[in-house]
Amino acid sequence: MHKIIKDYFSFSKKERIAIAILLIIIIASIIFPYFLFKKHNKTIVSQSFVDSIIHIQQQKVKSKSTTNYTNEQNDGFNTETDLIVELFYFDPNTIDADGWRKLGLREKTIQTILNYTSKGGRFKTAEDIRKIWGLKKEEADRLIPYIRIAPTQTYIYEKRKTTENNNKILLDINTATPQQLKQIPNIGFSIPYKIVNYRDKLGGFLQIQQIREVREMTDSLFNSITPYLYISAIAIKKININTASEFQLSSHPYIEKSLAKAIIIQREKYGLYKSLNDMKQKIIFLTDEVYHKIEPYLTINDE
Repeated sequence: MHKIIKDYFSFSKKERIAIAILLIIIIASIIFPYFLFKKHNKTIVSQSFVDSIIHIQQQKVKSKSTTNYTNEQNDGFNTETDLIVELFYFDPNTIDADGWRKLGLREKTIQTILNYTSKGGRFKTAEDIRKIWGLKKEEADRLIPYIRIAPTQTYIYEKRKTTENNNKILLDINTATPQQLKQIPNIGFSIPYKIVNYRDKLGGFLQIQQIREVREMTDSLFNSITPYLYISAIAIKKININTASEFQLSSHPYIEKSLAKAIIIQREKYGLYKSLNDMKQKIIFLTDEVYHKIEPYLTINDE
């Protein structure tokens, strides 16, 4: 019996090598298709499926926006009437209660602001509105781009008196030429040209603080030249998103190339924009922060 087993299950060296090679081939034939399939298994997604996903995402965004707005109404905005929130340019030092209501503020917050201004309080910059007790951060973020503070006659007189006594100048940053800006002490040779060039790309300055965005503008230089500058109520040059090219849009300092491309694609796909908010709803990745920053510089009509 032992001899029979030995005869059947003993192999020569060549036979053992052949068996080993055969086992390697079998194992490789099992494993290799797995790696081949894993490497080349690419899912092909049709354009119609992508469009469907985008449509669903847009519906979710709209639904979320409606829910958030309803919650804000119940937790902060004026719910005593069906007044539609309207955003417009305003001076917080002169706007009345009805104007604040149109902007969507609560009655309690409105009374706080009116009490402040009636007692002689004054908003000197747009950011000062954040100091109002009870005003939420998101409310301030929404209102600040629309704030236009006109200097009072007393302020202008005191400013001019100070500059005259110190032999200084006072320039409108939205109309000053590079030659006029060069009169400001320590401003240098190139900065005046950079300020005017940046102003032209923007379409006009809305706030003095925007000068900080000028290339090579340091904090010390900004603080040094601002006493010589003020902003007039000059009309801002706006870009028509229904007619502008991708190049025109991306040339604006606040509009990234990806956003400019998206504006064009959505316009070509769905037709002209009915409003700026219509653009915001169609471009899912456009955040509220960026929208409020670029909104004053955009329009849907030729102006």
